[in-house]
Amino acid sequence: MLEFLGISYLEWLGYAASIIVFVSLSMTSIVKLRWYNMLGAALFSTYGFFIGSYPVAFMNFLIVCTNIYYLVKMYQHKENFKVIEIKGNDEILNYYLESYKKDIAKFFPDFTSAEGKLNVFVLRDMSVAGIFIGEVKDDIFKIDVDYALPQFRDFKVANYLYQKLSDILSQHDVKCIVCDSDIEDNLKYIKKMGFETCTREGKEVMCKSL
Repeated sequence: MLEFLGISYLEWLGYAASIIVFVSLSMTSIVKLRWYNMLGAALFSTYGFFIGSYPVAFMNFLIVCTNIYYLVKMYQHKENFKVIEIKGNDEILNYYLESYKKDIAKFFPDFTSAEGKLNVFVLRDMSVAGIFIGEVKDDIFKIDVDYALPQFRDFKVANYLYQKLSDILSQHDVKCIVCDSDIEDNLKYIKKMGFETCTREGKEVMCKSL
């Protein structure tokens, strides 16, 4: 049997399957979890078949089928989204901000309070999926927080938010959204949302016109 580093390729297949299944359990996105878990189970099923362990092969084959079934349902399901403007002293808003305080601070370390600012919830199938907070000054909206809850980070929330933002911001006479962040993850995300580099008050920031 062919070997690599003294270990058979078949055994390496088993190790690879184990690692992929382990990685799948760390996914916050259910869709990604299903895809990774399906791949790991497919490798385990193949591994079980080649070593003659048919119960292992059969069980993992069923796991693959189960993942395919739920993935098809997920992709066929039409999700409902809605954006709602929230007051800064809203108890539910403050509850979410407190619950995700540490994670929000990783991306928006300068954020302190939603009081006196424009606050938006993004709902996904009636669940709060995103929090958008900023300050309106003249015709500019400066982002303080653009946060998707961990289980909803598949860009669907963000895409819907930026499609509908103009409806809310136009009521406040906003013509431009500005993001002033030097955090790499924020910059990558904001560029995907169509922001471009511009100069405001002598400083280079990311801007998106409405």
